[in-house]
Amino acid sequence: MPLPELSRQEVRLGRFAAFSSALYGVLGLLFAAFPGWTFRMAGLGARAELTPEVRFWQVLGVAMMAAICVACAVVAHSPRERRAALLPALAGQLTSSAMALLLVAGSAPAGWPDSAWRAVFSVFATGFPLFALSAWLFHSAAPGVHLSSAPTQSAPELPAPPKPVRLTVGGGKQP
Repeated sequence: MPLPELSRQEVRLGRFAAFSSALYGVLGLLFAAFPGWTFRMAGLGARAELTPEVRFWQVLGVAMMAAICVACAVVAHSPRERRAALLPALAGQLTSSAMALLLVAGSAPAGWPDSAWRAVFSVFATGFPLFALSAWLFHSAAPGVHLSSAPTQSAPELPAPPKPVRLTVGGGKQP
């Protein structure tokens, strides 16, 4: 029996996930290859000193982008069955957006919009709208399904164990 066709919302989620996978893949490669240029673009001209500390965060940032790229690719292939793979991407987007906003609010000096702190704020300015759109598409692709809902599938029942074989030694007759 063939599976039912994807709903309009599921098709939309799949296309968005495919686009996001490509976007995060390309941006991750650019960030890996050209971290200074990426920082200048995000910071509207601010320069980055590529110290070991910056390289440390570059490695973690590229790893996060790769993880989101793969999660989105999994969802793009089967948006109905694998949409839960988008949850780590949503968590990453929300966390990076919240951290950027908290850092700017708590640590940025007065006049930060005219400094390199713009790059930190740009993480929130780009990440939060992506999170909101992704979360909306995720939720709209499965109306009525909530994280608190019980799973709809159960493990298959195992077959009954085979009858034990009785072995005897010697020439006696078996019962």
